[in-house]
Amino acid sequence: MWRRLSSTMPTPERAVPYRTLPAAHAAELTAPLRWLLDGLFLAGGAGILGGAPKTGKSFFALELAVAVASGTPGAGHWAVGTPGPVLLLAAEDPLAVVVQRLAALAAAREQPLATLPVDLIVEPLVRLPDGLDRLAATVAQRRPVLLILDPLIRVHRADENSAPEMAQILDGLRTLARDAGCAVLLVHHTRKAPAGPSPGHGLRGSSDLHAFGDSNLYLRRLGTEGPLELRVEHRAAVCPPPLRLRLRVTDDTARFVAEDAAPANPLRERLLTLVRRAPAPLSTATLRQTLGVRKQVLVDLLRTLVAEGRLSRAGREGWTAAAVPVPPPIRGNGNANATPSSH
Repeated sequence: MWRRLSSTMPTPERAVPYRTLPAAHAAELTAPLRWLLDGLFLAGGAGILGGAPKTGKSFFALELAVAVASGTPGAGHWAVGTPGPVLLLAAEDPLAVVVQRLAALAAAREQPLATLPVDLIVEPLVRLPDGLDRLAATVAQRRPVLLILDPLIRVHRADENSAPEMAQILDGLRTLARDAGCAVLLVHHTRKAPAGPSPGHGLRGSSDLHAFGDSNLYLRRLGTEGPLELRVEHRAAVCPPPLRLRLRVTDDTARFVAEDAAPANPLRERLLTLVRRAPAPLSTATLRQTLGVRKQVLVDLLRTLVAEGRLSRAGREGWTAAAVPVPPPIRGNGNANATPSSH
């Protein structure tokens, strides 16, 4: 009897080992880190813009949108490494206010808003995670390099303190960023009092929100009439020192100004743009001829950019943008030849 039963029982399936790869070969599957805004936010990355209510988070998010869409430095400080279309969901402010602010930020750059590739999602109800498929379809149709959701609380009905509920939303948005090569910036509130030494610990809700970001930005106001202080956290790059910002508004224009920073160096921005967009390393002679500068000026600038980790040598005379390896997502059946993300 026992033999008859045992012969009819299914044989347990053997466990399939996890895929492995020699560490020395892993770099072949990685994509280089690229900046959307130089030193501030990653192309194809995901992150949070956090701060207390009334600290200018939404206005600053619009500043980044106009900078990316116009290819002009954010706050006159962060060069745009990957300019392109921007998709914005402003779920809290009236559309008339949003458009007025966008137009003022564009006017400060002497560019009409109508010429900039900034699209607004105008449907009143976007709810995640149920709406992730429609959001992904919208990104696929408009092909933005930056998606801004402002504020996060208005696009979901999950319990923000529940890690499982928030993880479902955040994982979906991170996957969207990786698959589409579109940076995703979530505007989110902080608690009244920080819960730890890092400003990310002050984000309202689950700690998954802090862990979500490849690059997280935190704004706070220094005094009633004081400037804003911006702190930046990166997962895979050196974090810059805090920076003070002021919003300057006239009747027709609005601009954010970085108070602690020297004005953007046009030569530096042109050089970085040339190197990033070149299909192959550029020689010193080619850079000098293209930029039209003296050799010593160029050599000094190249040394500075190498020291900052922005450039690296390629051979004896070639220069290329410094690359930091970022692991790509493993898709499908875990094939080692899966296409890496453009993180």
